[in-house]
Amino acid sequence: MDELQDGGEEQRLAAHAQRILESGLLGKSRRMIRLFEFLLERSLTATATKEIEIARVVFGRTSDADLAVDATVRVHVHRLRKKLEAAPADERGERLVLPRGEYRLVVVVPDEADGRLDHSRRSVLGWRYLAGAALLLVLNAAGWLWWTAASANDPGTQSILWRGLTDSPAPVLIVSGDFYVFGERGADGAVMRMIADPGIVSSEALDRFKQSEPQGQRYVDMNAYHLPNSLAPALAAVAPIVALTRPGNASLIKSVTTSRFTNEMLSNHDIVYVGLLDTLGDLQEPFFDISGFSLSPSGDTLVDKASGERFQADWDEPSMQGIMRRDYAYLARFPGPAGNHVVVVAGVMDPALVEAGHLAANVAELGRLEARLGDSEAFEALYEVRTFGPSNISGKLLIARPLDVEQMWRGKEARSSGGEAVPESRNADAPAQ
Repeated sequence: MDELQDGGEEQRLAAHAQRILESGLLGKSRRMIRLFEFLLERSLTATATKEIEIARVVFGRTSDADLAVDATVRVHVHRLRKKLEAAPADERGERLVLPRGEYRLVVVVPDEADGRLDHSRRSVLGWRYLAGAALLLVLNAAGWLWWTAASANDPGTQSILWRGLTDSPAPVLIVSGDFYVFGERGADGAVMRMIADPGIVSSEALDRFKQSEPQGQRYVDMNAYHLPNSLAPALAAVAPIVALTRPGNASLIKSVTTSRFTNEMLSNHDIVYVGLLDTLGDLQEPFFDISGFSLSPSGDTLVDKASGERFQADWDEPSMQGIMRRDYAYLARFPGPAGNHVVVVAGVMDPALVEAGHLAANVAELGRLEARLGDSEAFEALYEVRTFGPSNISGKLLIARPLDVEQMWRGKEARSSGGEAVPESRNADAPAQ
């Protein structure tokens, strides 16, 4: 979707806002309505605002309020965003949205892809694979029971990525990224295939699509979620290291998928996320508040917030054609909201997730990363992964930078990362494993 840029943007914005207010979509909460009106006022006048100003003007907080502790603004902004996402488009297909990571309202119009399903990043799925994906987590959990009997004196657990977990007494929660899938009925009314689409990520989103499309009724909510193909090798690489952080105590290691993840889990556990960056679920908003990157709506591009540089994956399902493509792997470690620890092992697409798992388990590579970053308590690293058909053939560290711990979990004021990007080159013919 593209933002409106013509001269009538203010009029359209005001008209959409009036429609939202009259619809009752915001409910009866004066705080929610006041937040909406405040953001509308700032948006109409193109005046930037910050979390501390919203806290003071809308919620009556003082200027010295500790926003790391008081999450009122972030919670209400998240709820407002969800309410606007639930609103139907107008007769022209336009919507009023509150972009992630921003405190402004914008009108967006449908692009050429709206109105039809986008299968460019997801395969049509079979029932058998869904069952196998669920079994995968069970088998990994059984494997952790064996690995926790091994020695804790492993250099990997003392590396820059994992040492925080090793020193923590909290239980570890491995969060596997999954995504929503739905069924398509055939002529006989029976479900003939399962589909995943990056623009339809929930039952509610499917309902909106069905209401907007004449042929939408052939799609049906199955209350089902899918795990990416790359998750198995990534977990196989990461799980043994996680187990070694809690030697002899398998009860302190649990697993969950993002579709079943709750906000309470974020504070009560050390978190290890393994998955694609667009399957973070409820973790996505707080994570990208902290990161120096933002993720495109299509999920295939990371954008550096400071420079605007774009890192777009062009990988597609492997074929017999000999085509070099690129993907991006991502590693990060930072404190959670309750002094716990968060580790992210992720990829933009499948090849990069596999590579991220290898990088997270590679003691030598983590040592090189630490040599660049020092003893940073929080950091993020981006790797370019080159592929040829189904195989990864090279990996190169593009950006490694510390994250500003003092500004974490403070919303918009703290979304830029501290430190400068650290480039590193590697032999393009040598794999990063």
